[in-house]
This record gives sequence, C-alpha cells and structure tokens, in this order.
Amino acid sequence: MTTVTAMKCACDGCRCIVSLSDAIMKNDKPYCSDACAQGHPDGAGCGHTGCSCG
Repeated sequence: MTTVTAMKCACDGCRCIVSLSDAIMKNDKPYCSDACAQGHPDGAGCGHTGCSCG
C-alpha cells in the first residue's frame, strides 16, 4: 500500500503541490496558503512562484 504525502492544493485555480504535513487543512482539504484556504477574499494569490491563483 502506498502512503500519500503530498497533494494538489484544494484551491481550484492553484497549481501548487502541498505536503500534507505542512498543509493548511480546512474542511478536510489541504491548502498551500491562508489565501487559498480562505477563498482569496482580497484577491491575493498564494504567492508561490509560477502560480497565478487568486
């Protein structure tokens, strides 16, 4: 059996892969940043290089 240690950020527009040990969990879904976890209320992206979510 394989253990999953990383997943795509649960934010639809985000391209980030997040380590489950470092993820911000909200509603049992992993997010790479507070901005993604909060649904980008102020339009700010996650701030990670190469990602244009927000």
